[in-house]
This record gives sequence, C-alpha cells and structure tokens, in this order.
Amino acid sequence: MKISYVMLAVVVLCAACSKSRKSPNGIEVSVVREGVGEYAVTGQYLLLNMLYKDSKDSVWDDTRRRTLPMLYMVPDTAGMKAEKGIENVFRVLKKGDSVIAKVTAKSFFENSMQRELPPEIKPESEITFYFGVQDVIDREKIGDFMQGLRDKQLVADTTAIREYLKKNNINAITDPSGVSYVITNATVGEHPNAMSTVVFRYKGSFLNNNEMFQESTDPVEYPLSNLIRGWQAVFPQFAKGTKATLYIPSSLGYGPNGSPPLIPANANLIFEIELVDFK
Repeated sequence: MKISYVMLAVVVLCAACSKSRKSPNGIEVSVVREGVGEYAVTGQYLLLNMLYKDSKDSVWDDTRRRTLPMLYMVPDTAGMKAEKGIENVFRVLKKGDSVIAKVTAKSFFENSMQRELPPEIKPESEITFYFGVQDVIDREKIGDFMQGLRDKQLVADTTAIREYLKKNNINAITDPSGVSYVITNATVGEHPNAMSTVVFRYKGSFLNNNEMFQESTDPVEYPLSNLIRGWQAVFPQFAKGTKATLYIPSSLGYGPNGSPPLIPANANLIFEIELVDFK
C-alpha cells in the first residue's frame, strides 16, 4: 500500500516534533527542524519569523506579512529569572531552528505584554508560537546588517509611495532623503533648523488604507531632533505657517518596530501638517 505525500509529511512532522528542549525557565519547546551551531548568546541578534495564534486558531501576528523579519537581541543573563513569558524561549534558539512553543494567555499578557488580560479571553487558554530562525548575527556586525535592511526597506517604501502618488494623480516633491511632500499653503520667511523646537498641528494616516491613526488639532511642541527622521528631513524646508502633506517611508518613520499599539511595523505614513511656529 502506498503512503500519500500528505500522510508522509504528517509522519515526518510528528517525528520531528518528538524532539524537544526547555527554556531556562521551563517552557517546553518542540523542535520541528533542528538548526546548526550553538544557541544565541548575550549580545547576539536573532533574525527570525514568528507566528502566533490563539486556541481558536486565529492568527494574532505573523511577521512573514512584513517586508522584513523580526530582529531580537538576546539580553544579559542577569535578567533571565525575570523572563517568565515567551521571550525566555529566545535563549534556546539557534540558526536554522523551526520550533513551536505554547504559553497560557494569562502568561502572555501579564509577563510578555505587561498588560491585563482582556476579560473575553480565558486565562488558561493557550497561545501557540511558531519560530523560524534565519540567522544569528554578532553584535559587531549588526550595524552593517541593519544599514543593509534599511536600504532595502527604503527602496520598497519609496516604490510604494511613488505608486500611490501616481495612482492618485498627486504631483509631489521628493526630497533626497526619500520623503515626498505637497505644499498646500506656501509661506515665506525664516525656516527652522536641526536645533529648533517646532510647534505644529498634524493628522496622521496610513498610506495603504488612508485610515487615520492620530490627530492633534491643538498645536504640539517638540524639539525637531526628537521627531521621526522623515520630519527632520523636510521641516527645515518650511517657513512658519506652511501647510503640507508628507508621505513618509517607514524607514524614515517608525521602522521595523512600529509604535505599538497605533503604528505597525514597516508602515508608510501620510501626515498633514501645519508649522505653527518654531524657536
């Protein structure tokens, strides 16, 4: 009797999952595919994809939907005892690993998310995590690696923005940094510089769906150096009273980490701004 490829795949997968290891704090880790080398150590970075879902099989996050994988630095062992959540699993991962680990919803929210468990979620329900480690990167090499990622992301971002502008017949100016903008109210006068504190109003939305995520109708005040790099690049080109719409590549915005819970990773953004004043 022939065994179908589907059945064979299940048999192989189950056999692989018979291998297991435990994190330092006792989380069971099922090994689907064994990687090579040693576990990542303090100061090294794990480049990995992560998917996790609840007991109803609803996927809560999947880094494969993003342009770039997740990057995690293994912290000093001094804090290991405090790692009571899923992050403790990162200490037993190596290059090439594909593993599965489970924690309770209560553990995930209280220990990893550091927030209260939503009342609609049962405390003992399971959250299942799937990790696939692409690489382990040494601390001294991370600078060059990150620059390569930023360059790659900037190309993807500016391509998406260019296509958006073309589709919507928007004639924008593109700054050498990669930010595109349209001035909707031009003024003349002195401009802020990199050391200025700027006073402005803004409305932020996502490029991919035009959904607004934040708005300030009253002026807010920040040192320009504290703002995202896309704003730092173009604000010095505006005089007091200028109104403009900015199209910010994610790599010049909130990058691969985003700004939870408002802004996801690698989000290209649109900002309608008014430079009220500067000093």
